[in-house]
Amino acid sequence: MNPFKKNSALVYEEVKAVKFFLWTFYIILVPYDFTVYYIYPYFNNVKTGLPYGGLGFYFHLLLFAVLPFAIYIIKKGHPEIVKYIYFVAFIILDTINNMLIYWGTNREFNSGHILEVYFILFSPMFVNKRFFWIITLGFSIKYLTVGLIYQSAKVLFALGLILFIGIIAWILLTRFQSYINAITLMYEDMRQKEKLAVIGQMATAIAHEIKNPLSSLKGFTQLQQEKDKDDEQYYPIMLNEIDRINAIVNDLLILGKPNTAVKVAKKLLDIIDYVISVVDPHAQRKDIHIQNETDSSIMLLCDENQMKQVFINLIKNAIEAMPNGGNLTIDSRIKDDQAVILIKDEGCGIPPEKLVKLGEPFYTTKQNGNGLGLMVTKKIIEEHEGTFAIESQLKKGTHVTISLPIAK
Repeated sequence: MNPFKKNSALVYEEVKAVKFFLWTFYIILVPYDFTVYYIYPYFNNVKTGLPYGGLGFYFHLLLFAVLPFAIYIIKKGHPEIVKYIYFVAFIILDTINNMLIYWGTNREFNSGHILEVYFILFSPMFVNKRFFWIITLGFSIKYLTVGLIYQSAKVLFALGLILFIGIIAWILLTRFQSYINAITLMYEDMRQKEKLAVIGQMATAIAHEIKNPLSSLKGFTQLQQEKDKDDEQYYPIMLNEIDRINAIVNDLLILGKPNTAVKVAKKLLDIIDYVISVVDPHAQRKDIHIQNETDSSIMLLCDENQMKQVFINLIKNAIEAMPNGGNLTIDSRIKDDQAVILIKDEGCGIPPEKLVKLGEPFYTTKQNGNGLGLMVTKKIIEEHEGTFAIESQLKKGTHVTISLPIAK
């Protein structure tokens, strides 16, 4: 798909570059040829005029004839192809002109045009590597072919000049692209911060409304637990989950506020065991077997509730990625004073174009998701001075790797 159709800013910038290209193209074309073929010969007592046998003024007229077509293309919203049209038109007309002048004669080939240098030097203005390579290779192939056909060694100078100017243009082009990439990253970072600020404001606004019914729900659950003392299996889990919901609201506030985590030494295995007790009923209904291979000696320096939130989010995502069942493995090891936790599933995998966007606010691959779970997970891990990475292959599964500092 053409990117210029999707972004009006790109179209606007390309139009400006093309208009400047057109103006300078003709400003260089006419004065250069007039100087080379009339002024310079006149002051050197040489016959003036365009080369005998060539296209003559038709060369310039045909290039000017391309201008209305270029303007039409720009108005149709395709400015990005104008530069290619001019390059092709110039190459064709220049080749025909040289053939008419030199073909079948004994004259030594001695031709070249300032516009060739202009095309190469102007290419960084379009910030387009493909255009740069097309024109640079195009002019190089032209002179190599001409040198073989007309047996002229003078083309070596032209090739050397193209190479030298091409190196300068390439340096400028890469510098422009680097600058644009830096601006793009800054923009994306600002956009990310704006989204997080919106989420923080939203969480603050709804926190009070969520906590009030949660307090009532917890109170009635505790009251019911006292009446039904024979059932001690589910009420503790229900109360823990109510507390976790309340903690989720606080975790959302983390997105818009500084780090408020209270970090203490906690055994990783205890956290994982609790999380498995919460998600295992759901996993069994989907015929998913959870293999817990967590090292019992690993102690994390963490906020326990936030870590439970992290692993519940990730393990639930893995379960939802395996609608037809399978194995879900949780493994861990210590590496360079870091606890490395690996969560592997055998699910459907994530396409590469979607994988790079995971963790962005409001972006989700789930039909009914909101994109907040993974974002909160990523934020919690970052505030624990950890790292978070996802690798995935379609139809093979997803590997989530988490590195967290261990308690010393």
